[in-house]
Amino acid sequence: MVTQANKPTGLLSKVIGLVRGKDDASPGESTLSPDSRQELRDLVARKRRNLAVRHQEFAQLRQLRQAGVTAENLPSPVSSQLSSQALGYEQGALKSTQTLRKIDVIEAQMSRQWWGDKAGASSKIADSVQEGASLRAAQAAAGVPPGTASAPASAPPIQPAQERCAVEFVPHADLEEPAILFAHGDAQAARTHLLEQLSQSLSNPAAEPETVARLWHAVLDLCRATGDEATFEPLAIDYAAHFGKSAPLWTSLPGQLGLAPLLDGAMHSAAATPAGRKGPWQSPAAVTTSTVAALNATVSRALPPWCMSWQRLHTVDEAALPHLTALLQCWADAPGDYAWSYAGTLLQLLQRHTVVEDKQANPQWWMLRLAVLRFLHRMEEYDEVALEYCITYEVSPPSWVPPLHQCLVELEGDLDPSTVLDSLEQQTRQPGSTAAATTAMTPVKGEGLWGILDGDIDAQLNAVSAKLVPGQPLEVDCSLLVRLDFVAAGSLLNWAAQAQSQGVALRFTHLHHLVAAFMTVLGVQEHAKLYLSPV
Repeated sequence: MVTQANKPTGLLSKVIGLVRGKDDASPGESTLSPDSRQELRDLVARKRRNLAVRHQEFAQLRQLRQAGVTAENLPSPVSSQLSSQALGYEQGALKSTQTLRKIDVIEAQMSRQWWGDKAGASSKIADSVQEGASLRAAQAAAGVPPGTASAPASAPPIQPAQERCAVEFVPHADLEEPAILFAHGDAQAARTHLLEQLSQSLSNPAAEPETVARLWHAVLDLCRATGDEATFEPLAIDYAAHFGKSAPLWTSLPGQLGLAPLLDGAMHSAAATPAGRKGPWQSPAAVTTSTVAALNATVSRALPPWCMSWQRLHTVDEAALPHLTALLQCWADAPGDYAWSYAGTLLQLLQRHTVVEDKQANPQWWMLRLAVLRFLHRMEEYDEVALEYCITYEVSPPSWVPPLHQCLVELEGDLDPSTVLDSLEQQTRQPGSTAAATTAMTPVKGEGLWGILDGDIDAQLNAVSAKLVPGQPLEVDCSLLVRLDFVAAGSLLNWAAQAQSQGVALRFTHLHHLVAAFMTVLGVQEHAKLYLSPV
């Protein structure tokens, strides 16, 4: 029960009283007089005018900053002019509220930061400016992308994935038969043979862990080489449970080459018809640091445009907030083509966690919300949220930096994949567009050996030979090499022997297990070293 002593008297309680009316008032409690109601209306109107003045001030400050105005050629501080304009609205009215005083302090701080006018600054503001500069210097030294700003609780930079060294291939008899089957184009028989061997090794208590791991990696490599995600996913989960560490990440070699998945043993040549784009990346219900790392890896290995859907999202782990913020800032600072479906789900989640003047909330929610608005090219909303961030934490927000990428956005539905490329191309042709041109959806050509090598491979070998210098080592990238048949492998063997005779130390890198095993069967390892893809 609310007593007379502790009865709420704030603005919100008065407004609620007005809405309820006299009939809902508790016994013995008087309603507001007409004069009080008019006073509340005037107060709300003044607040709206003040907010409009603040928006105008931020717009003029941005224009002055873009025009290169400094403290020497500025007639008078914009903050003083606009503040006096705001005071003109408030003559004869109530005293300024606490929120307006906070904004005045922030304006003074921002003006000194932008124009270098340190005279008359309080020690508190000077310390804040010095601390912000130190943090930006530390971020630059750590390689954090520009645009990530300081917060009351500084966010740890996104941790790079642990560098994994390439491993030299060790021949094993268990891989020879599946490698020969795969070279003949019978991917289904190769997969069946590997799965049988893996099952036998797991059921044998005397089996060496290295043998089990080798077979497991081989079958996972085969799934990625054929685009067989349905088989890959349960195997990856079992791998993580068996070894107690993360499984290799999913990627489709045919997908990166613009080819259809090579399923049921239907092996096509490199001139196969490009496949339709795979569905967008689907956000899980809870985004964690592992989710962010997997998303980054997926985008780095796939072709643009990068489509993402936030339909299933319910929450973001607070430990993942700084990592997702840094990832979005990094994407926005580089040209690229993106398409977001159900973006409203993410925006609503961020809005619920960024309440004005709620200092108990993790400030990283605010940083992520600002990063998302910048990624979506919403400058006006960015300014409004930045102002609310100022009011809440009394520190300067990150300034708006125009993003360099393109992004199609659908707030409450899915984007049509068939129209994404056309829409992005239209954006690119618009005057003033800062985004790069869209990559054409054609089969990709790698730097070394790539695709499915059947028969004559002189064109690719000649391209690699152009980099060959007698007496110097040469590394041939095979990260996009799906498979090669006997004829192609024979040509490669002769080419490797000729290069060795010229004193060239050949290294075939980023091979998957079955291709490396097939090269070993034909004797390529006698003229060059074979290295597997890091796992």
